[in-house]
Amino acid sequence: MINQKRYKIPLVSYKIFIIALVIELLSSCATFNPDLIHYNNEKGLYEYGATPENATLLRNSNNELISESNYDAFLRELEADENKYQNNKLIENANSIKFVDHEIATLYSGSIDAIHNNRFEKVPSQMDELLSLYPDALYFSDCSFLKAFALEKMGKTHEAKTAYRKYLNYSSGKFTERFRGYRDSDPQDSIWLRQRNYAKDYISGNEGKAYDKFFRPFIPKYYYNSLHPGYSMNPEDYTEKTEHILMLVLGMDISDNAAFGVQYYRQLNKYFDINPRYFTSDGINEIGLAIPIKIYKSKDNSFSFKISPFLNFSKIKELSIDGTTWEIDDNMFDYGVKASAGYYFAPKLSLGASYSYHRYNKNNKYLLDNQDIEIWYFNEYDVSFYYDLFKGFSLKSGIKAGDFVAGVYWSGWEISYNFNENGLVFRIDMF
Repeated sequence: MINQKRYKIPLVSYKIFIIALVIELLSSCATFNPDLIHYNNEKGLYEYGATPENATLLRNSNNELISESNYDAFLRELEADENKYQNNKLIENANSIKFVDHEIATLYSGSIDAIHNNRFEKVPSQMDELLSLYPDALYFSDCSFLKAFALEKMGKTHEAKTAYRKYLNYSSGKFTERFRGYRDSDPQDSIWLRQRNYAKDYISGNEGKAYDKFFRPFIPKYYYNSLHPGYSMNPEDYTEKTEHILMLVLGMDISDNAAFGVQYYRQLNKYFDINPRYFTSDGINEIGLAIPIKIYKSKDNSFSFKISPFLNFSKIKELSIDGTTWEIDDNMFDYGVKASAGYYFAPKLSLGASYSYHRYNKNNKYLLDNQDIEIWYFNEYDVSFYYDLFKGFSLKSGIKAGDFVAGVYWSGWEISYNFNENGLVFRIDMF
């Protein structure tokens, strides 16, 4: 009698993305080619990069964006530093998950609500508090624009113009990445560009009409780890437009023979994902497929539930049992369903639960052809707490199949210690 369940050891995880080398170079102290600096007419700012797609906005030593007004001074800075350029405000460092992320999103939401309700006097103090909690919001969000707009509506023209100038000088986008769930909410910076034009018009005395999307409703959202129980891929764990993950796995088959395989996970649409996989060893070849179905996710991402029908087809050629090798020519077709749910009861802190049911389980075993050997899968449950540290990476502790385990979880794969059996657990569970 053999337990068919196996643990798979992740060897390498390939996440499909594109890295713009220009940002890597500019974020560190590096010599660059001034010939690659070009003026973006639409933004009214100078960028650096061989192509517009890979270009990044430049800043001077005071972290101001480079426009026609300070371009010559910026070139003199470069020349004085022998064309070596360093600035840590070019790209936002938002990989670590912090409690303050939800705090600043709540303050931002309060300011949006205040503007909608004509309570403009509340906005400046809320934006000042937000910037005190996260100063980099000045560079990577439109907080100073919200403050300026509120001051404008309060009739404080001089202060409003000062705030609009601050926005134009420092802000490189509408939403900071620490507003979780909003990173990709202003594609091509279309709203941000309109805000810049509005600010320029106001400063020059040509007051325009505010675009309705400047202050669209804003819900503070929780960050969730990709493939956390109940959840699908989180787009913010990867670069923009990433829709799939390819993961190689290395481990042992049920006879303790070396085996390797590959798993692929792709988002098909709003409701369905797909997860094909392949696993092979000297004695067993296995292919499988799961179709995660996203049943429900709350607007603030705090709760999510999915169901994943799956199937496995195993070509069994050889098994080693108690030192005896059995030549076997059999095919096993197993199927089942996994249900999982996740709940974030605080930023960074969540509860995940899942249950997997197999057609061939301990109460309904598979009898191999011409052999008195039964094999099966465990119907397994897992109830665990998760503590998010970085994008895609969490600490995990809970009960798995009746045993207490604790370890780390990274976008679908887990390395944990089983305290009941005093052993390590290596596994990949992408669906």
